[in-house]
Amino acid sequence: MGTAGLGTARKLGALASAVALAALVCAPAATLARETTTRNSTNISATPQSPLLLLVSLRKQRIRVFDVNGEIASSRVSSGMPGFDTPTGVFSILEKNQHHVSNIYAGAPMPFMQRLTWSGIALHAGVVPGYRASHGCIRLPYSFARSLFGTTKIQQRVIVTGEETSPIVFDHPKLFKPLPLDTAPAGKEQQVAINDLGEGGDATRFFGVTPALARAVAELPPSDQRRPSTRAEADRMFSDRISRLQSQMRSAERARVAATEKAKVAVKEAGDARAELDTARRIIEPLRAAVIQAQRAQEAARQAYVAYIQSPAGWSEDKEFALEDAVINATAEVDAARAEVARNELEFAAKQAASSAAEATRTAALDFVRKNQIDLRTVQTALISANKESVRRLKPVSVFISLRSRQISIRQGVDPVLEAPISLAGGQLVSRVGTHVFTAMRFSQEDPDAFEWHLVSAHTPATNDPDQPRKRRDRIEASAHQSTEANARMAARALDAIVIPSNIMSTIAELARPGSSLIISDRDLPQNENGLGTEFVVLTR
Repeated sequence: MGTAGLGTARKLGALASAVALAALVCAPAATLARETTTRNSTNISATPQSPLLLLVSLRKQRIRVFDVNGEIASSRVSSGMPGFDTPTGVFSILEKNQHHVSNIYAGAPMPFMQRLTWSGIALHAGVVPGYRASHGCIRLPYSFARSLFGTTKIQQRVIVTGEETSPIVFDHPKLFKPLPLDTAPAGKEQQVAINDLGEGGDATRFFGVTPALARAVAELPPSDQRRPSTRAEADRMFSDRISRLQSQMRSAERARVAATEKAKVAVKEAGDARAELDTARRIIEPLRAAVIQAQRAQEAARQAYVAYIQSPAGWSEDKEFALEDAVINATAEVDAARAEVARNELEFAAKQAASSAAEATRTAALDFVRKNQIDLRTVQTALISANKESVRRLKPVSVFISLRSRQISIRQGVDPVLEAPISLAGGQLVSRVGTHVFTAMRFSQEDPDAFEWHLVSAHTPATNDPDQPRKRRDRIEASAHQSTEANARMAARALDAIVIPSNIMSTIAELARPGSSLIISDRDLPQNENGLGTEFVVLTR
């Protein structure tokens, strides 16, 4: 066989290997190779048929845009110059600003900016000279940047790699499934996902549940505590929850208004009773003072009488009778003052009791108003949370699994949902499998209760193949097949290793919709890039 024949045989052998692996793992696993008419297209002429995947190759200085059917646009780019290298990894669009200016580089214009990290990496229009020239951002030609800006959405996936890569259609039993569309086939048990079972236990941390919302949820009927079994039921349950909270809010508002009106009456009555008590006090206090004064006069008269009687000389019967009359008169004055006080004390006590009762009623009424205000705020908070959730429900869910730390994190939009530990099948150690992104591009055309998944490997560890062809053309062609094979093999290995608790899989199934993604990596999330307002940023370099 000649050299040409050997080359052809090698090509066929490489192709056969790729097809064999695809049949085993990917069902089917094929690159999405539909190209735009012009490889350096300056606009996205085709309407995306699904969520978009934006793939940037630093070596080729090119960005390619894919939807579920394949590549719909591409363009040259200019990434970070040496010393300002653009990081590789998995990103998403966090913010869009058509007229953004840099707050790092002296107000430099960055038109059609699409932020990838809060530390300053973004896609934006700029000078694209044909080589790496930026300070870390990914510059796009102006017309392409404008077209791309009008097509993308927040949370759109952007993957930056050294070498060029393409999505492949991929399937695996451990890729999560959505809830069934409506009802399960008769006699068939509904399954949220096919996965190894396990329990998350108390280690699962759910986020975004306010105390008010927790109280509101706790008051829901027991039937609402169960998980929905279908997407239609989930929508109905959520709609019912919104309606119930709206009804509760109307009732709470009516109760607050009624309590406020009662409180107004109680406050007025307490004020009137207080005024009457003050009037009675102004009457009783002089009378009480008169009693004290009469008692003092009585005591003075008594002491004068006693002193005169005990005097050894100068006694006079008239004087004694006069002092005795003074004591009698003072005693009569005390008795009269006491009688007058006694008559008014009864009325004062009644006024005092009425005032105390009115004040107690006022306090209780105001406490009831505060309770109704708290109840109203609680329901309002729950309704606000539910309305926010209704917006969040339209956003895809993102799941990140670190094989290094054996941790799963879930976010919907940029909102944290939960974090929990996971285990590995058979307790195996998994390392050097790379970073792989699985995206649910749409509901499967064959099965509406499943997703069509596309795999993009952001990083796959290098492998040495002793049988790699030597000739450059054969090596390049075989390398492409080997790269696809290696990506699929490593991705499948990573999925095979994980064991996600069933309750977490149920949570994911309730949230999952087209555009949702799963990222599995042998790396951890960099803490400085994954704060609030971020989906997931996974750096591979």
